[in-house]
Amino acid sequence: MLLHLLVMSSTSLVLKVFLVFSLTVTLSSCLTDATKGTESGTTVVTTPNPNAKFDPAQTVCDPFSTNSPQARDHGLIGNLLYLNDSQPRYNRVSDFMNFGVIAPQTIYLDRLFIPTRPFDRGFSTAAGELVTNANGNTLYEYFGLKMKAQIQLAANEAPGYYQFALLADDGAVMKIPDGAGGEKIIVNDDGTHPTQMACATEPVYLDRNSKIPVTVEYYQGPRYHISLVAMIRPWPDGVIDTNPVNDVMCGRAGNSLYFDSTKNPIEPQIAFYEMLSRNWKVLENENYFFPVQESNPCVPPEAPLAISSFSILGIARDRVTLTWVTNIPSTSQGQSKNVATSATVLTSTEASLVTTHVLTITGLLPNTLYAVKAFSSSAGGQNSVSDERAFRTPR
Repeated sequence: MLLHLLVMSSTSLVLKVFLVFSLTVTLSSCLTDATKGTESGTTVVTTPNPNAKFDPAQTVCDPFSTNSPQARDHGLIGNLLYLNDSQPRYNRVSDFMNFGVIAPQTIYLDRLFIPTRPFDRGFSTAAGELVTNANGNTLYEYFGLKMKAQIQLAANEAPGYYQFALLADDGAVMKIPDGAGGEKIIVNDDGTHPTQMACATEPVYLDRNSKIPVTVEYYQGPRYHISLVAMIRPWPDGVIDTNPVNDVMCGRAGNSLYFDSTKNPIEPQIAFYEMLSRNWKVLENENYFFPVQESNPCVPPEAPLAISSFSILGIARDRVTLTWVTNIPSTSQGQSKNVATSATVLTSTEASLVTTHVLTITGLLPNTLYAVKAFSSSAGGQNSVSDERAFRTPR
């Protein structure tokens, strides 16, 4: 998402501190060049006892509905914090983490993909009750989240150096191990602001064999909008640290810049699609592992249909070939959208039930920005949809 477990005699105390204190463990992973990047896998943190009884009243399951396939061993786990009525209205992540009141509920997230949108639903527990502050008010604003996981590349992603980024409204920071038993901020998107992109300024080496512990700390100031999206892309300039590596959107902010929050469902804007075409990718559920727990109590024991490893296999002037994997046999269908015109074309369904899918979409225009996604349906009636990928056809 250990070598030491913190044991408390008071169950209520355990619920309040389980992610605030961290313990360390050494993982076997080294950089190929010690002068560049960040070594992966030096610290992880304790989480609740994996054998503890699931308490629906103390569990919040994926409160932001991230449109993600679920797996029992994938995701993030975290604390919810809030400011009481007598506290200052802080505008820094560290103040929320240091002075916020820790709610007793445990939060499980499938991933961090919360496009800009209004937030007025609050946090509902698995028992169907909304989380409230000490005065009994539903938490819509002035709350914080402290989430932990371990990051690993998916099966279709190439080992190498990567750049992390956050889109956030309001403030958020991403931390990784500093190599000395602590943590350092790798992405700093702190402060009260509209949805803003912040990018890491140093590369991190990722592969498919080791996991990097990650902490994401976030706060929501005054309502109305909320956003938190974690992204990565291959490091554009290799590992030459002396060359600045910035996307054209790094540091740019606006509540309608990346997503249109007036639409239902929320629609990405052209700036977001352009980012996808520059090899940015939203971290998916399969990239996140829990720090220690082996199962997510929010996910049913039976395997739900899930799309993974969705990627673009080939691009021509008038067509694109897509590939993806499903965990159970299912159908194949693809959709393309001309980003400039919003014209959308859905292919016919390939009825063969397979787990490895390859599909070609034809009839595209040259030198045009497209967004594509995949759909699969199982024999039992389950449906799954992938994240979008974006590309520009050749001239």
